[in-house]
Amino acid sequence: MGVLRHSDSRQDVISADRQDDPRAPKHPPRKRYGWRVFWVVVALGGVALGAAVAVESRSSRLQAREFSRFAANLSYSVQPGPSTAVVYPGDGPFDKRLGYSSLDEFLPRLLKRDYMITRQTRFSPELMRYSQRGFFVPYQEKIQAGLSITDCRGAPLYEFRYPQQFYAAFADIPPVVVHSLLFIENRDLLDPQQPMANPAVDWPRFAKAAWSQLARMLSLPGQSAGGST
Repeated sequence: MGVLRHSDSRQDVISADRQDDPRAPKHPPRKRYGWRVFWVVVALGGVALGAAVAVESRSSRLQAREFSRFAANLSYSVQPGPSTAVVYPGDGPFDKRLGYSSLDEFLPRLLKRDYMITRQTRFSPELMRYSQRGFFVPYQEKIQAGLSITDCRGAPLYEFRYPQQFYAAFADIPPVVVHSLLFIENRDLLDPQQPMANPAVDWPRFAKAAWSQLARMLSLPGQSAGGST
């Protein structure tokens, strides 16, 4: 026995047309979901990075930890005899003013005149590599330096100090001088609302100066930052 089935030719034609119509809605491919997930991850990563940068700019916790760990190996010591593990300062104004930049010229001349080097600084291997790459040696600058010459009895024959006048403590500096220097150099350096800010590197100014130097190399329009920045 057979079963008679009534077919609607019009419905069959419509179904066939829908299958052939390229404008008919289709299931979105899986690649779209993959790209959506990717951009969501990128957006979340950007938000997390921005939050981390905001916290770091106020606390300086990460840079203080890493810079301190790196600087711990940049050491030196004063030991008997002449030293070969030392790099003399360059042409900075402070070093030239106090004569440090001319040590490599003064010492050989003194040795030729029968003087002796009884003690001299020796850099650690890390500090030697650091200074040979052209970086400035981290050390506590003296507020006053000079030369003293005594005889065999210890009586002074010659003595000179530079500078002859100076402020012995920070509290002795007049406030107008402090505020003037802060206004010129870094207005946020002694801001009480940012007690944990990095006093050595002002990152916004550093980024601006780096961009200005890059723009100058690429011949882009704009004003380049000054030498102090």
